[in-house]
Amino acid sequence: MTDADQLRLKLQELQAELRDIDEMDAETRRLLEGAMEEIHDALNQDNSDALQHPSLVDNLNKATQEFETSHPGLTRIIGNMVDILGNTGI
Repeated sequence: MTDADQLRLKLQELQAELRDIDEMDAETRRLLEGAMEEIHDALNQDNSDALQHPSLVDNLNKATQEFETSHPGLTRIIGNMVDILGNTGI
């Protein structure tokens, strides 16, 4: 499985997890949804430069800090996505 395929899979997992979470502040949700949209767009355009932009990982990390203890599943998925993005083998 390629890095792009793994990232697509993690995006699906993240979307499913977010649907199940009722309690999340608007700013954190906005950061996550924005990062997910950026990743999705970059994958669809086969734009690896966009996936390597530091703000993408920064936004994921910022969002994770807000709910690290309250939503461990979400934190795990985002951590996996950050690792994949860090590999930049896409």
